[in-house]
Amino acid sequence: MGVREELRKKGYRVGNLLLRTSPEEMEVWVEGGIPEGEAWEALKRHLKEIGITGVLPQPEIREDGKVLVARGLPPTPGEDGRLELLVDLTYGPKKVDKHRVNFREMNLVVSVRAGTPVAKKIPPRPGQPGYNIWGEVLPPPPVKDVELLPGEGLRLDEKGEVLIAEKTGCVVEKEGRLAIQSTYTLEGNVDWESGNVRFLGEKLTITGGVKRGFQVEAEGVVEIQSGVEDAARISVKGDLFIGGLIHGEETYIECSGEAVLHSVEYATVKVGANLTVKDYLLQARVKVGWNLTVMEGQGLVAAGEVQVGQKATVKVAGNDSFVPTLFHIGAPPELCEEIERLRGELTLLDETTEKLRKALALGLKLKKEGRLTPEKLQILSKLHKIYGEKLRAQAETQEKLREKEEALRDYEKYTLQILEKAFPGVRVSIGRHSYQVKEVLQGPGEFYLEEGKIRYRLLSGEEGS
Repeated sequence: MGVREELRKKGYRVGNLLLRTSPEEMEVWVEGGIPEGEAWEALKRHLKEIGITGVLPQPEIREDGKVLVARGLPPTPGEDGRLELLVDLTYGPKKVDKHRVNFREMNLVVSVRAGTPVAKKIPPRPGQPGYNIWGEVLPPPPVKDVELLPGEGLRLDEKGEVLIAEKTGCVVEKEGRLAIQSTYTLEGNVDWESGNVRFLGEKLTITGGVKRGFQVEAEGVVEIQSGVEDAARISVKGDLFIGGLIHGEETYIECSGEAVLHSVEYATVKVGANLTVKDYLLQARVKVGWNLTVMEGQGLVAAGEVQVGQKATVKVAGNDSFVPTLFHIGAPPELCEEIERLRGELTLLDETTEKLRKALALGLKLKKEGRLTPEKLQILSKLHKIYGEKLRAQAETQEKLREKEEALRDYEKYTLQILEKAFPGVRVSIGRHSYQVKEVLQGPGEFYLEEGKIRYRLLSGEEGS
């Protein structure tokens, strides 16, 4: 029986010590004492003579009582190849700091723009070989590579190591692969389970509604099949469809494209293009870039204020309680807001130039009397320069305001059309002119501007005052 077989089966005796090894031949220990001094040195020489490697500098006593004298080196495992996400797909509340999380931000919908790196391949890292007590090489476990398989809407980079979005949309897992979908359907409500929703793509569909205080921000078409509760905020760069009631004084709806809404109570609505309301507007604050149509259902616009860039057509304006209802026709919101901004800016410039004029007048009087020091003369010179700059800014702002007000006159051709009736309490403005309804006006008819005066005429041709 050879030394190796003897060592493994019944032990190998060296003097009064018995050497033993594990079945894996990764350790050698002794029984019968702890070799020290010259006995240890002799044992080390003998171990090397019989071909054992990994001899320890000193005997090592383990917790189980074994006295180790040699040890092999196990192979070091490597790491399999893996896919590393470059976008956060973790669902759950967003961490604010180490003590707080935001449950309104759940990261349910993750969108990216075209060209965004979504994931990259981390190649496998081979392990390191080891050896047993006989010095025989032990190979590390094999490692697995990972294959990048681009799903819908994704492509590989030139090196084949990064997945890049080919189109704008949501990152999803589809048939075991990452994919980009330009359309997304959220089943249910925007609420505590979904959190706020931010979407990039062609169309977002929400089968429920938007609950109180939650937000939807999107680029593309948005369809919300149910209602929107108070303090919700909807901001859409595209067209918008809402199939239920929009309610609440703190609710804000903004859409850069066209909008079709069912009904609105108390909320603020801003639409860049055309707005169609399927039932009614009640005490709402509405701004429409192009045309407003409220013809179906009740077809009612009552209380509140409506600003329309072009034409408005409603079934009923106001109600039998004669509540104040304001219509601004031919008043594109962006142009009107720019005019208001310029007017405010001009007011501040007027106040500033007047204060500067008075300060200059006093300074020139003191200068004429010889009562200014050289330092104050320098201040007076700077004051004069600032005054000139403000006067120029004042003139430029006046010219811009004149141009914008002139542009607004081009919209005075638009009308407010009434299909059934308009009640007292309704005030109609076209351009700088306004008209107060004092008695019930029957339709179909329209308010229009002629020779600086707003008139009402029946569409049959009969004209009202």
